[in-house]
Amino acid sequence: MQQNVTFSIGSIGIVDKINEKYNLFDSIFGAGFGRAKNISETAKLLITNRLDKSASVNRLDELYPLEFFRELGFKEIPKQRNIYRGIERIGMRFNALVEKYQSIIQKFGLVSDKQFADFSSSYFEGTKSTLGALGYSRDSQPGKKQFVWGISTGINGVPSALTVQKGNLVDKRHWKTLFKCLVNILEKGAMLIFDCGANTKKNKEKILAKGFHYLTLMQKKKTPYGKFIKIFCDSKKEKIISNETEYDCVKREEAGEFKYIFFSKKLRREQLRKKRKKFKRELEKNHPLISKAKRGKELAKLPTEEGLVITRGELQKTLGKIKNPFITGLEGFFILESSVDAEPEKILALYKQRDKAEKLIRNMKEGTELRPVRHWNKFTILGYMFIVFLTNAILSLTQFLRENPLVKNVKLLKKYLSNLTLTVVYPKKAFQIRLLSNISPEIEQIFGKNLEKYGQTSVDLRW
Repeated sequence: MQQNVTFSIGSIGIVDKINEKYNLFDSIFGAGFGRAKNISETAKLLITNRLDKSASVNRLDELYPLEFFRELGFKEIPKQRNIYRGIERIGMRFNALVEKYQSIIQKFGLVSDKQFADFSSSYFEGTKSTLGALGYSRDSQPGKKQFVWGISTGINGVPSALTVQKGNLVDKRHWKTLFKCLVNILEKGAMLIFDCGANTKKNKEKILAKGFHYLTLMQKKKTPYGKFIKIFCDSKKEKIISNETEYDCVKREEAGEFKYIFFSKKLRREQLRKKRKKFKRELEKNHPLISKAKRGKELAKLPTEEGLVITRGELQKTLGKIKNPFITGLEGFFILESSVDAEPEKILALYKQRDKAEKLIRNMKEGTELRPVRHWNKFTILGYMFIVFLTNAILSLTQFLRENPLVKNVKLLKKYLSNLTLTVVYPKKAFQIRLLSNISPEIEQIFGKNLEKYGQTSVDLRW
């Protein structure tokens, strides 16, 4: 007799719902894998795991019962090596799968004409990966090898592109790969919004050559900023209020490009406060020479005809004020560059929505627990990244289908999904009973009547 089991069904339900709406898994994983079996089921398993426990592959058979795997289309619990092979095969077809995903969102009209692009990195636990290299670490792990990846998401919140590159590639070069990934799905006149990391003259020229527009942030360098700050001071300003913050703005055209020079007193105060705090921390750390001088240790030995002259440190305490090297005089200013002539208020509001890309990156890293990466094989890493990206795409599509979603945070949404449980009871001499529990208002909003296909919400007392 089989034992009664209880497991979370929320992650399976949300994957099934999106798959039924957009035919996602059959379109992406249905062809192109040769004789490989259960690729679509393996992808579903990996995505539902990301939405539930985010456990490593070698623990899946411990955490989930056979009934869980059967809900995903498996006849029996898959072996670990088959799951790892599935991830690797997905990675071997990374570019083709991204294109298939893009064709789906293009088919359903989900590609927005305003795209927010951004880049990030993830570090390795290990040094053997061929993708690994030392570079600027967004995870504050400078001593560990990493790989870099780029994403783009529309203003409607639906992700549209993913690229993965070696860990020492800078944003301005990585942009070329991400741009190629976007070109095939964007219509002429679409706008690309990105930060100063990818802002170069060549990149902007390529965007215009393809018939698109751009909006970006000018790099904060003292000399070029000084020129425009002088223009700002000598020109008539336009006052703008955005999110209860007042800005002064001056618009200027140069060589067919429009520069929007913004200044905010509130922003200036916040930046100065942070820089003073940073300077204070640096002073508290103390220079090694100062600590030696405090202890009275020798700092240098200078040879002379009569022998060695030993120098010792001595601290001179003065009342003079130390200049903060972090304060540049650019505080409170920022300049937006665009190929579009528009009202400064609209340009500022549009650029501020760039946090959609930042939220997608944060959801990939924290919501679906991307880091740290323990895979070493290049194709396994690519497969793993595509699974994480597709998981967040499914969550975004779920939010997109609801007019007023009760839950927008990925971590909180995962909590509600994991709380929804299915209990399978095997009574003697009777058919199995499937009972759903922990149905919250948030779950009802997401699934509606779709829950009925997984089990009963109440038990007949006569039974």
